[in-house]
Amino acid sequence: MDERHVLIVTDKGDVTKNIIDYTTVENKVLIRFNNKDECYNFPASKVNIMTNPVSLAIDRQTVFYKGLPLRNVQEALDFGGILKIFFKNQTTQIYETELINIKETNPADKWVTNLMNYWEDIAQYVKSEEESAGYSKKRSRLDQQDTFLKKQFSRLNSIHADSVLASYVNQTPITPLGTGTAPVIYPFRFNLSQKKALEQALISKICVIEGPPGTGKTQTILNILANLTAMQNKSVAVVSGNNAAVRNVKDKLDKDGYGFIAASLGNMENREAFFNNLPDYQVADWNSDIPIETHIKTINDLSRRLDELLLLANRKAKLDQEISAYRLEKKHFQLHNQQFDYDGMERLFYRRQTPETVISFLADEYFSGIHSFRFLRKAKLLFKYGFYQFKKLKKNRLELITRLQMKYYESKLAELELESHEIKLELDRESFDDLMKQHETSSTVLFKHHLFRKYRSKKTYNGNLKNYKHNFDAFIDHFPILLSTTHSLRSCIPDNFLFDYVIIDEASQVDLLTGVLAMSCCKQVIIVGDTKQLPQIVDEKIQGKLTVTDVSEAYNYFNHSVLTSVLSIYEENIPKVRLKEHYRCRPRIIEFCNHQYYDNELIPFTSEEESDISIRLHYTSAGNHMRRVTLEGKQGSFNHREIEAFREEILQELQLQNIPNEDIGFTTPYRLQVTEANLILDDNIEMDTVHKYQGREKPVMVLSTVLDQTRNGQIGKKFVENPQLVNVAVSRAQKQFILVTDHQLFRTSRKDIGNLIRYIEYNTLHEHITQSELVSVFDLLYSEYSEKLNDLQNRLFTKFRYKSENIIWRVLSDLIEEDKYKCVIFGTQVYLKDLIRETGHLSESETTYIKHRASFDFVFYDAINKQPLLALEVDGFASHRNNPDQLERDKKKDSICKKIQLPLLRLPTTGSNEIEKIRRNLDMILYSQADI
Repeated sequence: MDERHVLIVTDKGDVTKNIIDYTTVENKVLIRFNNKDECYNFPASKVNIMTNPVSLAIDRQTVFYKGLPLRNVQEALDFGGILKIFFKNQTTQIYETELINIKETNPADKWVTNLMNYWEDIAQYVKSEEESAGYSKKRSRLDQQDTFLKKQFSRLNSIHADSVLASYVNQTPITPLGTGTAPVIYPFRFNLSQKKALEQALISKICVIEGPPGTGKTQTILNILANLTAMQNKSVAVVSGNNAAVRNVKDKLDKDGYGFIAASLGNMENREAFFNNLPDYQVADWNSDIPIETHIKTINDLSRRLDELLLLANRKAKLDQEISAYRLEKKHFQLHNQQFDYDGMERLFYRRQTPETVISFLADEYFSGIHSFRFLRKAKLLFKYGFYQFKKLKKNRLELITRLQMKYYESKLAELELESHEIKLELDRESFDDLMKQHETSSTVLFKHHLFRKYRSKKTYNGNLKNYKHNFDAFIDHFPILLSTTHSLRSCIPDNFLFDYVIIDEASQVDLLTGVLAMSCCKQVIIVGDTKQLPQIVDEKIQGKLTVTDVSEAYNYFNHSVLTSVLSIYEENIPKVRLKEHYRCRPRIIEFCNHQYYDNELIPFTSEEESDISIRLHYTSAGNHMRRVTLEGKQGSFNHREIEAFREEILQELQLQNIPNEDIGFTTPYRLQVTEANLILDDNIEMDTVHKYQGREKPVMVLSTVLDQTRNGQIGKKFVENPQLVNVAVSRAQKQFILVTDHQLFRTSRKDIGNLIRYIEYNTLHEHITQSELVSVFDLLYSEYSEKLNDLQNRLFTKFRYKSENIIWRVLSDLIEEDKYKCVIFGTQVYLKDLIRETGHLSESETTYIKHRASFDFVFYDAINKQPLLALEVDGFASHRNNPDQLERDKKKDSICKKIQLPLLRLPTTGSNEIEKIRRNLDMILYSQADI
């Protein structure tokens, strides 16, 4: 029998392949296969046998299925209403003829096929983790055969029109889906951003959940799974680039007794383990005695009440974050001004002052000083603020301003602490924690009840590894959640099966090849990841081997993960939610990442005591300690001094804190440093590269940077200061982060490790704080002070004394919005006294000048450690060139700047190209010549 010209379709689909013959006996059709010893009987009513097909001409033609081209088509036979397509990889597929369109090939129609060919071309050079490690005996000769991914792509002859992959390659606009009628439950607890993410996921064909470190990605995924599987009866695959991420989901399902609804498949080893130990379940006591409608009403009522309370809880967390920042800055201010006596502040006013009125007073006093205390100005200070000590103000204005600044810190802290306390009282009064628990309990009861109704009479699944795909509907009914790696997912399911949803976790590390395979077998996709964390590692050498290269940049395998590719295609038009509530790291640890990478959007819900040492910096002794191995096959860099400093100094201190070695993680950018550390350190200390640590955490994390000041060390800085690498390294630490690094290499760096060093120094008041003559411009005080000066535009003709200053203020405000200059901020009318700790090396006239309210028009300073970087003066022609007194003051200011080593840029109003001058001076300070 020529099976090519016969088509036998049963309720199992096309069964023609490998048929020897068939016979009709009474009401049954007996079919014999050449790869099986037994025959199969099918009811005649369920068998459709077709013969004598018509061969269709497909030379120079493209075959389209639902508007998408089929690739690798070899032959097409029309059986009258059903088309049988033969592909070049020896596979066949049947289609309804009315859904097929064959037309002459047009170059514009080839781009989808070209894109698939591009990915398949790459796939032949990419091995899975199992293949690379040689786990499978069957694939011990991989160099002589196609890789696993190559086989997967060669079988992907067509893109299912209803799949996410079809939308992705066609860049179909994303429109909201129907919301359905099922109630939304949260059996795994939730917060505001997680709630928003879940609701968005349920109505989107494609959506992105951005999950910064410690924001509860897995918890969000678990709540999504509960709603999709139990409440909406959907099938879901949870996949990632590695087994660790999906195992985390399975472990948490098992912990709460829900593991029986998930099948851990993936590679053959995992599949064998799953079918050898099929899960059992006991749901008899999961039935709810209370009517389901009652639980639904309770959940809906609680959700409405909790929305407002969750906002309050977030507000309180932000306030506590702000309080911590003000307390730290107050400490710096006290250290800088410890010679001043802050007592007697209230005697300056006859009524109580708020933080806002203190700032307003300082701003108004600034303008009052300009006009030498004219009567109207005095009257304004008296009636608006209750200030009456004009003699004290005239006699010692600088001391009074300092006392007012201290008053600002005290009153601002009192105000913030009062608001935080009042919110706490309201949350307690509303029993916030109890309501959250009630919501979780009711959600859990409803979740379990739906599982009870589904599984109460269902017997344990009795399929096996060999036959589960033949009746996959029964398998997926038992196990609506399938867990796999992205590269193995398609091999776990029958051809053309579509999950209702695929959730791609840790998507920043999922490469495009395996991400495309995952998107090819689902109707909706939820992509969970973080572009601020490390991407997947790709072999750049593959590019030189490719025969297909002309693809759109958004689909480029070497430039994109599945996450960044989707974001690049849809940009702002993709439904996207960032999780913001943070639960892993102590506030001082995550605050670096928050400021450096997440636009200060994260809200820490952890806490720490004043005495806690959450972040530490440990410099190695002077000298070049890095060594580079160039021996082929063993190349790499290591630094024994950093390992030994950790073992001999840091580890002993941690032991005194009763921290066990099992709670300590040692990480580094370099694989060879991990190898050397394993030879030197205790086995109980977990050691791995930063790339391998992504997705993990430890109470204490140590980062060893390895590099020194040699040429090789300088070359390596770009790799070590990778923003995504530093973000991952810091955010692994729960209670304490320790940086071990060269004593000098990164000190002047304006990139990530340099910023981290300055952050640690500023936040710890540590002995490693740079002992320079320049000290902090206190950004919280001066930011509000500057804003208040700007607000005076409502009452004054200009923000500043001169129009030229207003122009430069606008220029600087625009400048610091650029990515290049987001590492700096600027203050306006900054007193010199706030920049100078000691005046002993200044002349008497310079000291007197400082005491008489001397200030800079603008000062740029480091956004992290508040170190002044550049002073800027706007020199008007009339007020400078025609004013001998001002010229003398300018000389003193120039001399003071030189002595305290603070660069000063003067911008005469008669000059030109001011913006370029500002940029050039900032670039010289912030970046090396190689970076400019």
